[in-house]
Amino acid sequence: MNILITGASGLLGRAYRNVFADQQLTTCAWSRATSGDLKLDLTDAAAVNAAIESVQPDLILHTAAERKPDQCENQQEQTQALNVDATRTLAEAAVRTGAKLIYISTDYVFDGQNPPYDIDAPCNPLNFYGQTKRAGETAVLETSENHIVLRVPILYGEVETLDESPVTILLNKLLNPIPSAEDHWAVRFPTYVGDVAQTLRNWSEHLLNDVQSRGIYHMSGAEALTKYEMICAMGEVLNLPHDHLIPNNQPPGGAPRPKNSRLNISRLQQETDVQQTPFRTNIKRILTPFI
Repeated sequence: MNILITGASGLLGRAYRNVFADQQLTTCAWSRATSGDLKLDLTDAAAVNAAIESVQPDLILHTAAERKPDQCENQQEQTQALNVDATRTLAEAAVRTGAKLIYISTDYVFDGQNPPYDIDAPCNPLNFYGQTKRAGETAVLETSENHIVLRVPILYGEVETLDESPVTILLNKLLNPIPSAEDHWAVRFPTYVGDVAQTLRNWSEHLLNDVQSRGIYHMSGAEALTKYEMICAMGEVLNLPHDHLIPNNQPPGGAPRPKNSRLNISRLQQETDVQQTPFRTNIKRILTPFI
């Protein structure tokens, strides 16, 4: 299988590299591209079209995105260019070369008022990040009915720096003895990137061969945790004190977030084995090198 990965230097992109390492891979990156990557500016439509024409992939795994909600609010032009315009360019290039594209989207396309959300539930994103990811979904699905949108919630995994994931960065709260109040309002479903990558690997042969594998799918970790509960879980498995932290039951500041955007993952479960490893098991292994 000939696969092209965008955002290959990122958290999910690196997980894809690992599980598809035995396939014919083209890994694309920009700001953190290495010698083995195709250095590709996804906002340069001519460069994207040339790359897809040259590689002729069977499958495009599109993970690159502006993903930090507060940053997206303040950098709207840049966010629009990558999350929407570049996504449409990739989707159209995929059609011309006969590739299937899997676009990674987010649970933030929902407002969090009526969980769990089915794949066809009405979208109502509360912030600019969610709005552009929804617009990216629309671009993908309008371009070809054979493309796939895979919505996932908050991601974590083996990081190079703690701030690479909104989950792992919480370790700083444990290591800082200054008392603070942490978000205990928004219910999240932390999802391990290795699970997403392995699930896609399990699914990949099926989705290329079955014409019914198209449209919107959901994947999610199994555990409902607020950020405060994530921090407490980290403290427990790492034997670090967390009694200096207290729960904050008010909505967090910054760009508005959904309260509970739990995803119904049953459609994906009908087509492949969905891997969901325990949060505490993963987070202990991931964070131990940082303490």
